[in-house]
Amino acid sequence: MRRLLLLLAALVVVSGCATTRGHNRRGPSDLQRVLDSALMLLGDAKVRVGERSYRSDCSGFVTAAFDSVQMAIADPGVDANSGTETIYKTLRARGRIHNKKVPEPGDIAFFHNTWDRNGNKVRDDRFSHVALVESVGDDGTVTLIHYASGKVKRDKMNLKHPNDARDPETGDPWNSYMRRGGGKVLTGQLFYRFGRPLPK
Repeated sequence: MRRLLLLLAALVVVSGCATTRGHNRRGPSDLQRVLDSALMLLGDAKVRVGERSYRSDCSGFVTAAFDSVQMAIADPGVDANSGTETIYKTLRARGRIHNKKVPEPGDIAFFHNTWDRNGNKVRDDRFSHVALVESVGDDGTVTLIHYASGKVKRDKMNLKHPNDARDPETGDPWNSYMRRGGGKVLTGQLFYRFGRPLPK
């Protein structure tokens, strides 16, 4: 009887350790939780997850999505001019920025000059926007979830055709408009680089 009790106690300890290690290990479930958190906010003007409120802007939204897996993607000690730049520099320090033209779900996209943040009427506004990659189509069209125009929404980006809003043959959207006025206004034109917070 005593031997049986000792065996049961050992199994409890082992299973408890396995659960703890599993919680710390990153995997497909983390990606799904990030995407689910983002999808739950679609259409919302306020970025709020549970009892916690975030800045209702693009970097606040992305931060909230990754907080769902207890991943801090913005180091407050980073010297940056915006929340987006803070996220970029944090991921760069971790070696998590990549130059690939085709991202994966869970990647985040950084953009320059999506609006005149400093009000000087010059396109010199670096790291002005960030978005979460939800999916990638067979033709390379990326579906983004981001906070823009006062709410969380979906938009498109195709880096194979950055200067075209739509596929001329099918009419399917390739790139969404990100700013008003002339010059570069489409997602593909204003895109800078991808980051990958979650390891493969």
